[in-house]
Amino acid sequence: MEVLRLENVYKNYGKNEAIKNLNFSCEEEELFVILGPSGAGKTTTLKLISGLEEITKGKIFLKSKLVNNLEPKDRNVSMVFEDYALYPHLTVYQNISSPLEAINLPKDEIDKKIKEIARALQIEELLSRFPSMISGGQKQRTVLARSLVKNANEYLMDEPIAHLDAKLRYQMRGEFKRIQHIRKMNILYATHDFREALSLGDRILILDKGVTQQIGTPQEIFNKPANIFVANLLGDPPTNLIEGILKAKDGQYFFQMGSASISLSKSLADKLLSKINQEKLIVGIRPFDLHCVLKQKEDAKILNTEVYVSEIAGHYNIISIKLNNTIIRIREEKSFKVSLGDKISVDFKEEKLDFFDAISGNRIF
Repeated sequence: MEVLRLENVYKNYGKNEAIKNLNFSCEEEELFVILGPSGAGKTTTLKLISGLEEITKGKIFLKSKLVNNLEPKDRNVSMVFEDYALYPHLTVYQNISSPLEAINLPKDEIDKKIKEIARALQIEELLSRFPSMISGGQKQRTVLARSLVKNANEYLMDEPIAHLDAKLRYQMRGEFKRIQHIRKMNILYATHDFREALSLGDRILILDKGVTQQIGTPQEIFNKPANIFVANLLGDPPTNLIEGILKAKDGQYFFQMGSASISLSKSLADKLLSKINQEKLIVGIRPFDLHCVLKQKEDAKILNTEVYVSEIAGHYNIISIKLNNTIIRIREEKSFKVSLGDKISVDFKEEKLDFFDAISGNRIF
């Protein structure tokens, strides 16, 4: 069942279009993620839904009801911002209880709900403390508890764990997913972190400069990025994007980048030729889909290149090569050791390649 729907939504600040023709819907018990860099329009979108900002054009529906002209208090949504926004003079218990007291819920029911959410977020022992007496991670759990304690049509989360350290973010992601599943909540979650998006989201909307780039499941978006923006947004290191020209010589096909080239099979070249009307292309391949060979491998896709940079990245190494001034990064096992200047071959499977239009940046296949 549909809980939230945006139809042809625009938001202008003067002459600046912050949101441009935004269309998406969220289903019941779905954790829907909006992913994009700073300035993409994530926070603006949440504010439009909550009623904190007025839309310029379009329609917003909550449970099939048009809410464009409803005040925030009448929309029954709950919103968490990136900063803590806790009342310093109130205890953790009192902070969590504030939205329930605002709707005049009986005290015994308030107490029951607070203890239930505190137990779920493992902050029971903090209820009598003041915000100044608890850690950053504990403050964030308190903010989440205050948001989740009341029943809402949609829970809007704006980068709720962005400022926590890496270990705490990892822990909170797991807890967040567990609570959402147990409590069967409808959540719209905004983040700039692709890891959060992929691990939490049932579906993901990629947003850039107020424009939708792609909507799909984590698997669809990761495996088939709609354009070079999406491909470059996902992964660490991100997808290698290589610009070049499709060439044929003596019955052989190549992807030519200046003086460097990558051999392609005839079947792949024929497929490309049937879908393009120009020679210029952008090829994408993820670093973990490339593999180095120390000795020269005659049937390797990239021959006789050398190590440009080698970096240790925890449980794996990042090896960079340079082809016609384009840096290509390869993720290899930690046991694979090379030094600057070592001669290597690089191989990959053709089915791991993504092809994009060099002008529009859109996916070809």
